Amino acid sequence: MSRIKSKRIGFRIDMTPMVDVAFLLLTFFMLTTKFKPPETVSVDPPSSHSEQKVPESGVLTVSVSEENSYYIGVSSQPVRVALFERLIGPVLRESGMGEAALRDSLESFRLTESFRVEQEALERYITTARLSDQGIRPVIRADVEADFSAVDHVLNVFKESNILTFNLVTELEKEGG
Repeated sequence: MSRIKSKRIGFRIDMTPMVDVAFLLLTFFMLTTKFKPPETVSVDPPSSHSEQKVPESGVLTVSVSEENSYYIGVSSQPVRVALFERLIGPVLRESGMGEAALRDSLESFRLTESFRVEQEALERYITTARLSDQGIRPVIRADVEADFSAVDHVLNVFKESNILTFNLVTELEKEGG
């Protein structure tokens, strides 16, 4: 006996709740996203033809400004904490800073993109960062107007710290002028 097919009844899906949820998620992510903070030091790198990109994570950046000042930036949070605990924290404790203020300093240091370092302390910071993470990739960002002696000092510190491979940040030269 043949079966009689029942007539299909059309249905309608209300898309309003799904659109509401999508816009709520979009708004949530827009409001909670942290944008990259402005750089501590403005560096105008020299130009080159290399198109190799610097990695996004696991990078130790040593910047040399136009005034031959040194800045260190670490992309890894655990390395930043190690730098603070081993080098900055003891100096702050010695100066009489309380534990609550020390914790606040650590929290603000975690958010710092880069910080200034004196020439004499540069080797300690680089060595500590390297000991904290053996896989960290060293990068030199030097201003085009920085003296060669300042950049050479960074190279010598890398050599003394047994860091023989590193990247130099340059700006891609425009072709066709």
